[in-house]
Amino acid sequence: MFDFLKPIPEKGSPPKEHAMDGTACHDKRSLRRLLSKVVSFKDLHLTVQHESSNGSLSSLPEIYRSSLPATSSMDAAESSSGPQQPGIQRVIIAQKRLAIILVGLPGRGKTFLCNKIKCYLNWLGHPTGHFNVGQYRRKIKEGAELQDAEFFDHHNPAGRAARERAFQLALADMLDYLETDTGQVAILDATNSTQERRNKVIDTLLGRVQFIFIENICNDPDILRQNYFNKMLYSPDYKGVPTEQAVKDFMLRIQKYEEVYEPITDRNMHYIKLTDMVTGRGHIDINRISGYLSGKLVFYLLQVCKSGMTNARKIWLTRHGESVYNQKALIGGDSPLSVNGRAYADVLPEVIMSRLPKNSDGMPVPVSVWTSTLQRTIQTAASLPFAKLRWKALDEIDAGICDGMTYAEIAEKYPNEFEARKKDKLRYRYPRGESYLDMIARLEPVISEMEREGESIVIVGHQAVLRVIFGYLMAQPQSDIPAISIPLHTVIELTPRPDGTMGVEYIPVPIHLSDAANHSMGDVPNTPCAEAAAAGCTFVQQDVVPADLISQQQASSNSSATTEDAAVVIGDAGLSSKGLSSSRDASVSSGSSIRDMTRMASCSSSSTIAQLVGARIPSSIETAPAGPTVGSSGVQATWVVS
Repeated sequence: MFDFLKPIPEKGSPPKEHAMDGTACHDKRSLRRLLSKVVSFKDLHLTVQHESSNGSLSSLPEIYRSSLPATSSMDAAESSSGPQQPGIQRVIIAQKRLAIILVGLPGRGKTFLCNKIKCYLNWLGHPTGHFNVGQYRRKIKEGAELQDAEFFDHHNPAGRAARERAFQLALADMLDYLETDTGQVAILDATNSTQERRNKVIDTLLGRVQFIFIENICNDPDILRQNYFNKMLYSPDYKGVPTEQAVKDFMLRIQKYEEVYEPITDRNMHYIKLTDMVTGRGHIDINRISGYLSGKLVFYLLQVCKSGMTNARKIWLTRHGESVYNQKALIGGDSPLSVNGRAYADVLPEVIMSRLPKNSDGMPVPVSVWTSTLQRTIQTAASLPFAKLRWKALDEIDAGICDGMTYAEIAEKYPNEFEARKKDKLRYRYPRGESYLDMIARLEPVISEMEREGESIVIVGHQAVLRVIFGYLMAQPQSDIPAISIPLHTVIELTPRPDGTMGVEYIPVPIHLSDAANHSMGDVPNTPCAEAAAAGCTFVQQDVVPADLISQQQASSNSSATTEDAAVVIGDAGLSSKGLSSSRDASVSSGSSIRDMTRMASCSSSSTIAQLVGARIPSSIETAPAGPTVGSSGVQATWVVS
């Protein structure tokens, strides 16, 4: 498959002797290591090297070198070593390396952006390291040295020397990381507040790796006040310091930085400048940005900055209730809920209602519910009194020819496939189906929309899908995603933190599970993993909820409807054999559509999509060919947003 990467003997050269030398063997080993990793070919850089019989290397073969000026450094080097002898050409394959350098005053959200970028790129398969200069500064602190505001005064020679030493250590470690086999992207998290400091970074990186600067500017007093408060809570610099004293010192530190701060103005630099983006009234300045990773970063930052850092929100992940296939230990399919699963669906609304966050005015934040287009998630979410969106992208992993089988049946009928999956679940693709890597690509639009939202979201999904989403939110290595435990009848509550990380609580709901569903389903036990407990995740026991409380909530939101709530469907569900069109949940009465569209308008994403659907209703509504009429008009409609 990769024959073009093999050494190419030139005429007159002894290919066998050269092909088997130590250098060629080393290159083959390096290539095998590279290809064993998850690599996007958009990130690969191909060059041609020529090796002559005397062992010298040049970057181009003779046919190309003949067109170079006679005074070029390459020709000069070759003339000093004598005439070139026949040799071989080798295509050298290497992964592109990228350094991201943050710029901005303290308290502007640089560490938040670093953690979000690191989550995203690692999730996509680009190993990313985070190098925070502040951590280096604290490590080299000598004894009881006080690093208060005066330490950051540019007139303080001792403070400047210590900060320069921390900067150089972080920069050196970042370069070491990028020169390893594992590192592809590195983030330098520091103020980098002067052009002099930024020029030092450029001089160090130029010609070695690609690099871009990201400058974050915020002038909104309300957001800055919230950021400063979060800094007091989480910064190691102010651990154990009274709040009033910490705020006073931090404000003085910012003044020291403002005295010397120089925004990026040099148009020769590669940079992304975010100005008041979290307010919704700002703008982004993109200068000399090109390439695959840099382009993806621009789009991602637009989504992250839309939701902001200070919004109160939560994200709840839950698998559908136990299904008929779960009871039989079958994978895939579109089976309905079992009796146990329906009991979980009845209890789920109160679990969510009891944990709704509130905004600064003391009001519950808007909530939307996302499900797949498969009936077991739709049925599980049916009683939740919030706007609903159905994503085709949230459908369970496609098991291909193994759909509807147990793992034992797969091992018996397709032993080679069973063993291949066991060896490498991340890359393994079911015949005519999908792999976990395919799912990561499929779920990227869902992740973008999740980051763009400022509201709380309930995702009722499937095991493999929720593993991928949880892996992103918790910054799990891509290789660990297939082994993440997502138990049945458990709500996983994730709370965004100001630094871009997530707090996690597991909320088991005491609903009985059948023996088959309560076991491993072939790979991961149906319990929260030990790693989650070791990472500090909280486990909260949820009591069984009175049914009358749930009934009151349902009655207040849907007093007259006799079918399921209206839901917008995102994706080509209507053309899928597993799609929504065959389910009664696809139909809603036109008499209740105005009420449901109004409810959708309570949250931003639902509002946007509802407006789109509303504009397309004349061409999207299909009269049901058969079946009982609902409401006064007798018209049933399916809304699909492709």
